Amino acid sequence: MNFKLHQIQRKDKSAKAGDPTATRSLNLTIFESAITAGLISMSIMTPFYYSIGLDNAEIACAQALFTAVVLMLNLPMGWLADRLSRKWANVIGDFGQTIGFLIYAMADSFTDVVLCECLLGVSISISQGVDFALLRHFSKRISPHEDFFRKQSSKLAFWQNFCALGLVMLGGPLGVIDFRLAIALSGVPSFLGGVASIFVVDDSTKLKQIAENPLKDMCGIVKLAFTKPSLRNRLFVYAIGREMTHSVIWVLTPMLLSVGVPLIIVSLVWVIDCLMRIIGTQLALRYAGGMSASRIFGTPLLLMTVSMSILTIRLNIWTIGFYLLMGITCGWTGATLMPLVQEETPPDKQTTVASLAKVMGQMLYIPVALLTGWAADFHLRYATLVTLVVFVPLGLVVLGRIKRE
Repeated sequence: MNFKLHQIQRKDKSAKAGDPTATRSLNLTIFESAITAGLISMSIMTPFYYSIGLDNAEIACAQALFTAVVLMLNLPMGWLADRLSRKWANVIGDFGQTIGFLIYAMADSFTDVVLCECLLGVSISISQGVDFALLRHFSKRISPHEDFFRKQSSKLAFWQNFCALGLVMLGGPLGVIDFRLAIALSGVPSFLGGVASIFVVDDSTKLKQIAENPLKDMCGIVKLAFTKPSLRNRLFVYAIGREMTHSVIWVLTPMLLSVGVPLIIVSLVWVIDCLMRIIGTQLALRYAGGMSASRIFGTPLLLMTVSMSILTIRLNIWTIGFYLLMGITCGWTGATLMPLVQEETPPDKQTTVASLAKVMGQMLYIPVALLTGWAADFHLRYATLVTLVVFVPLGLVVLGRIKRE
């Protein structure tokens, strides 16, 4: 047994030493995905919207329209990336986001915001899912063992949240100076990510088109994903797990302001939230490797339920800290859920299936975001109640299916 373990370890080290191109491309992929994961202007976006006359319902509507654009384009763009080039999908998508944020900085009305959100939606859909496909490909080039890939996924999630932390720390002071300056500078990380992607050597397996009509080909992949029970279950796990921390994030700043937290301190809370996400990724790196899929999903579901229940019952300066459990939840799900999907996905369909997982999440997010924004205009505690009412029942149903696998 020890001899076999030594042989496996020696093969892994040999692969790392003998494949410097894959190692360099893996590191560039992690850098690109990490630097573009955060948003400098995140903590000041809601006050910016208020400053140009938007209310919570209009903010939710704009976000829903953004998500609708990404939803419609995600699967076709993922299919094109698998067919043509995952690397250049990243390059084009990143540079498109850079332009989008520069235009966003000049927005002055609800219509302007919607147009900018749609432009960003197109750019993001081009590169959505590419990072995960490249990460898996280069990880498998370096080591065939799933543990190595899972560790790289957790490593990526850590650096994504670390970069998001740094960007949020920049966003607070910049937002105090000028909201529009913070938004314009949000395009810098995307530009750096696009430059890094140019140097990636993409030798991943390309998707071979089976049907003459691309739409029929995409439908075939979707059908394959849903007829394989283990993959279907993991698609639902990803969609529910990732979206249960998403829509409520837009009311974090209003909740902080409502309980008396000064705007200058609000950015500090966002920094702490990023730290909680980093803790979530580290917990995943340490404990998730040996867990079953049901425990990997059940852990964040429990944390979300505790956090949102307390904030629904009472929202004040003392209970607002329980929102930080959502940061741990987000860090955990970001490190663990997509690898569950990818482990059941053929190599040539990685981007398309990753895009499908995100499409499912976006289909869930749109109505929940609209409902959350509408509820928040009545009372902020109703926004957390929406999260509970939607995601606890859905989560329990999917958790039961995973356990029965």
